[in-house]
Amino acid sequence: MKAFNGPSLSIAAALLCSLATASPAAYLQERQAAEITTAILQIFREIFKGSKLAFPVEPLAWDIKSNPNMCRIDMQTTDGGNCYATVTCDDGVQEYNVGKAGWNVCYIGGRQYFTDPRIGDFSITFTSKDEQGEGLTGPVLQLSDIGDWMAIPVADLANERERYWFCKKHNGVGCDKGPYFCSLDYSNNDPFKGRTRKWTCGVPKRGQNFKGLDSNMPAPNGYAPGSCGIHITQYQKPDPSKDPYSLAAKIYDANQNEIGNSNGKQLGPVLVLTTPLPNTFTITARNIDADSLKLGYDGREWDAIAPACSVGAYDSGKREMDCGFPCK
Repeated sequence: MKAFNGPSLSIAAALLCSLATASPAAYLQERQAAEITTAILQIFREIFKGSKLAFPVEPLAWDIKSNPNMCRIDMQTTDGGNCYATVTCDDGVQEYNVGKAGWNVCYIGGRQYFTDPRIGDFSITFTSKDEQGEGLTGPVLQLSDIGDWMAIPVADLANERERYWFCKKHNGVGCDKGPYFCSLDYSNNDPFKGRTRKWTCGVPKRGQNFKGLDSNMPAPNGYAPGSCGIHITQYQKPDPSKDPYSLAAKIYDANQNEIGNSNGKQLGPVLVLTTPLPNTFTITARNIDADSLKLGYDGREWDAIAPACSVGAYDSGKREMDCGFPCK
């Protein structure tokens, strides 16, 4: 992926143009918003850097089909009020303010709080109205698990994607290709027609350990319970007639943080891992290379095969696999 330079240039240009007319306080506020926007874009570039995901046009943070670790938040207002939001993840949609009557702070500066088990506590604040008064605008999205309620300027981030499409239409060369975090809604072709305003943003599910954008759940006992994972390396026998397999493994909690490992390659067909989890995790190799490993945790045993595990082919004398398991 190319170096990060497109949005920072457009933001800088906008700031320079505003210097002549903006008050010192307004300029400071705009500069701070631009810095936040730039930081968030840089973070998302790191998240998707080197990704093998197949995005249809450009990387979109809310494309949950391509990236099931993300969820999509839709925010909308109509006729200067009627606030409404939905959270969509790969397991379905949750509506907030069904019927558009129960959002009790649907006005400029009103901060409405929500909770969703998939993304945690979050809030939405609309900070302005458009000139025609058709809808509240300037949404600010905040999540408790992301930067301790870091203010995310939705409209500013959406504008970055607008710049991409403007560049693509009028120039087509050197246009920044994202990834993008938020967008204006284009379901009616023109987001500024009609009396409804709608934005979409992508946010990580709870527990996603992205550099600079952790969405971590509490881990009071040294680990975050929920869905844990294990990465296993199985080494082939040097001499299949007499030698045992060797194994190595790392265990991750629901925050995707490493909580234990085998301290490298260990000789023998059985590997027992002790971690902050209340039970040990056991890995047992069987007789031949094609056999699946047997896994054991909390009184249950299962084979390291799909769908519980993703298992690679042997390459250079070893194979890698990733498995998920429930950890209370």
